[in-house]
Amino acid sequence: MLGDSLEEEITFTVPKNVFYNPQMTLCRSISSLAVGAVKQDLELVDAFCATGIRGIRYVKENKNVTHITFLDIEKTAITAAKKNAKTNNLKFDAKYGNISKLAFELTADFLEIDPFGTPSPYLVDAFRFFNPKKTAYLSITATDVAVLCGARMAPCLKNYHAKPLNNEFTHETGLRILIKRIAEVAAEFNMGIEPLISFSDKHYLKTILKVSRSADLVHKSMKELGHVYYCNTCGFRGFSQFPQPCTKCNKETDFAGPLWLGELHNPSFLKTMKTLNSKRNYSEKDEISHMLSLMENEVGMPPYYYNIHVLSKFLRRGQIPKIDTIISRLQKDFKATRTHFSNISIKTNAPYDKILEAMEC
Repeated sequence: MLGDSLEEEITFTVPKNVFYNPQMTLCRSISSLAVGAVKQDLELVDAFCATGIRGIRYVKENKNVTHITFLDIEKTAITAAKKNAKTNNLKFDAKYGNISKLAFELTADFLEIDPFGTPSPYLVDAFRFFNPKKTAYLSITATDVAVLCGARMAPCLKNYHAKPLNNEFTHETGLRILIKRIAEVAAEFNMGIEPLISFSDKHYLKTILKVSRSADLVHKSMKELGHVYYCNTCGFRGFSQFPQPCTKCNKETDFAGPLWLGELHNPSFLKTMKTLNSKRNYSEKDEISHMLSLMENEVGMPPYYYNIHVLSKFLRRGQIPKIDTIISRLQKDFKATRTHFSNISIKTNAPYDKILEAMEC
């Protein structure tokens, strides 16, 4: 039994046993903007395609997608993707089978990996799609947020080879652990990574990266790995190659890592995405524009953020200034901004003591 659906002016059908999550519309819209921001023609592979709506949108909304191939291990999904692609007048290929086998048969300039749960088991397969390529683009979604964000430490150690940290900036930490794992697998294929846009929303973490075959870039990527550390007593935090003790109260810190300490976004890439967004009639156009602006401001900031409500507990004060007042005070001598990770948090390069001073009423 089929159900008719509409997403950003794309009509498609959803069979009863094929997964479709309407809450991921924002993710698909941002990802489509990223596809359009790549300044080259792309042969695109939508692995784990399900209904095919993501790949269909990529083709319909971006002139630089020259070919699309849908992959899925479920026959019902491939049947649905074929039907929906034909309904939208697309030229396409569709392959039924296991990605681990198909990775040896196909190539891609842009690969979409959006599985249920962790993408970790499919990262080696992903880079096999790029074997003949000098550069390519990888789009990864992780919905195992509880694992990456510290609620389940053992699976994180197993799947991502890193220790998570369950605190107020855990979503950024989880995203950086995901990118770290991608960088490690890329290195095994002599490819370095450059995150173009990375974000957290609802129940998932998302990163889109440019990968390039270069021993020098591999070495540069590996040098971006390290740890963040956090004092549960006073809220102090920092980052370095290895965890450090708290410099405020001299106590041993908790830590997360190894993880990616480099940039989450490429600012010029974000600007191109914003320009494209202004020309499209997305239902969440204003929210996307706001998110992209926040991400632009996050470039150059430390690999964590400060939740002002949690900091107020460390200060043991019930009343604190408004978040914009705190940011304005910090901006007199430092960089400070809101962050897309949390609407009650700030990113700043100010020392911890200066942040606490800015929060004084």
